[in-house]
Amino acid sequence: MVRLYFNRSGRRPSAQLLDVPIFTVCPACGFVPHEAWRYVGSRYGHVGGFTCGRCGARVTILDGDCRPPVRFVADVPGKPARSFVFEDVYRLNWSDLMRAGALTRTDLIPPGEKGYVEFEAALAAVQGEVTRLDLPPVPAPLPEGVSWVPEPLRAWLDALFTLDGPPTG
Repeated sequence: MVRLYFNRSGRRPSAQLLDVPIFTVCPACGFVPHEAWRYVGSRYGHVGGFTCGRCGARVTILDGDCRPPVRFVADVPGKPARSFVFEDVYRLNWSDLMRAGALTRTDLIPPGEKGYVEFEAALAAVQGEVTRLDLPPVPAPLPEGVSWVPEPLRAWLDALFTLDGPPTG
């Protein structure tokens, strides 16, 4: 399940992931396990943690109190933390959703000031346009050091990349 909240009010419209499978990464050794972590926000900035299956480092997952970026911090001295804004990594930010809507001629973001984007419908619209145009699938590149993204987000990235190429801006 992917839950995506939108907000048109304020100075800049935004989209925020509320319930989404995310990849994890060990900042100590760079290992990316091929299993998803269910991100549903945090409690005072603490998301959770795990022990790296490769090097054994204890990794803490933090965010900005339910706001991006999500940070992975290892308990190994001198190792940098890794941070991701998953809305940007997964191309589910406001501008990418608007661009996908224009490419599919579909309003992916419903009317109203605030609400939820139906991710499954958005994915179906983008995949449908790829099929309609008879485009060969093109795998989307991933951020440096990331080797895996959970489904259905990998399907979204690949379909959007096939339809539109790399993100702009």
